[in-house]
Amino acid sequence: MKKLFSLACAVLLAISAQAQLVTSRSRSMIDTPKEDRTMWIMRIGVGTNNFVGDDYEDLDSKVGYFFGFEFNREMGRHGAYWGMDFALASRGWKISEKGFDQKFAAHNIHWSPFIFGWKINIPDTKFSIDPHIGVYAACDYAGKMTTEVDGYDDQEVKIGDMDDYNRFDVGMKIGVGVWYNKKYNLDFTYQRGFLGTDAEADGGPSNFMVRLGLGF
Repeated sequence: MKKLFSLACAVLLAISAQAQLVTSRSRSMIDTPKEDRTMWIMRIGVGTNNFVGDDYEDLDSKVGYFFGFEFNREMGRHGAYWGMDFALASRGWKISEKGFDQKFAAHNIHWSPFIFGWKINIPDTKFSIDPHIGVYAACDYAGKMTTEVDGYDDQEVKIGDMDDYNRFDVGMKIGVGVWYNKKYNLDFTYQRGFLGTDAEADGGPSNFMVRLGLGF
């Protein structure tokens, strides 16, 4: 009887120890944090704003801006990623001729729903190259056109007062960036829009941007 009792106790102890081991492993798997494969980036930059197309000939570029946030989500383990950004940006142009100056500047909400890129590490350094391509949509929320003609009063018209003004734009952008220590970024991006200030116009924005990025 004592042998049976001792055997039963041993079995119970073994079962209890096994249960504790399984529980410990389960907790370890639950409590171990997963590697975060998403990078958030704050971007700020300047560039050239212009319009190109049959209805936008002989225009000059003017200074534009870009400020926003982006995220990159790794796909696999070899540097490929997809992302999205949300920003405030500008589009516009200027004309400078003898006795005539005209400037157009619009401020918009910029959204890129899809960005695809590949961060390629440079061996034995803390640098990586980041070619990328994406699409975007934008909507002007403010802007104006200023016209100066010698001998006449300057004229200023807000976009809300322009007949048939088109606030929307969609387009593509392509660029390449350089990362240092996976945190600091210098980026060069060309952006081409397909919609002009008039929905019937043939042409759209052409912007080249130089941006600084901080990853966190």
